[in-house]
Amino acid sequence: MNYRLVFNGPMKATPGNALRARVASILDQDDFDSLTVLFSSEGGDTREGLSLYNFFRSLPRPVHMHASGHVESMGVPVFLSGTTRTCSPISRFYFHPFAWSFDSSQRLDALDDVGERMQNDVLSARRIVSERANLPEDLVGTLYGRGSKPVVANPDKALEWGLVGSIEELNPKGIVQPDAAVWTVTW
Repeated sequence: MNYRLVFNGPMKATPGNALRARVASILDQDDFDSLTVLFSSEGGDTREGLSLYNFFRSLPRPVHMHASGHVESMGVPVFLSGTTRTCSPISRFYFHPFAWSFDSSQRLDALDDVGERMQNDVLSARRIVSERANLPEDLVGTLYGRGSKPVVANPDKALEWGLVGSIEELNPKGIVQPDAAVWTVTW
């Protein structure tokens, strides 16, 4: 069976844990042949996004990622975890410098530690985008650099940049696909 898993949500702990659980359930199915994640995310927490990236890269089976809508911010590295990647003709990829919000109870002496963790997350995301999409470091620096302006990549630009291998609809004729099953992630 060719499984399609719909994920449309933020990179936060609760949706991330639901996604991991659903993927594990699909991989355990006796009739499992393949998994395509229909992925759309507005981004979110860097810690969760990097964790999901590592989760997908560690699975014992290849996973195909299909951008079924907007893939934004921290959603981009997660999307790039796919062994293969495609996008719908109506999709987009959104890059911007990362921003963090702080709890007002942050201690002054903890700010150095927080800054170091933030810098590490930025470097990790840049490395993923650079390596998985084969983008030159200067372009990645432009996409994630301090003070840089947000950049939207349409499907053609995503193909040019190597974010995806092709632009396609997964069922353009709307025909019944008896060898496909669609699951969703809820939280």
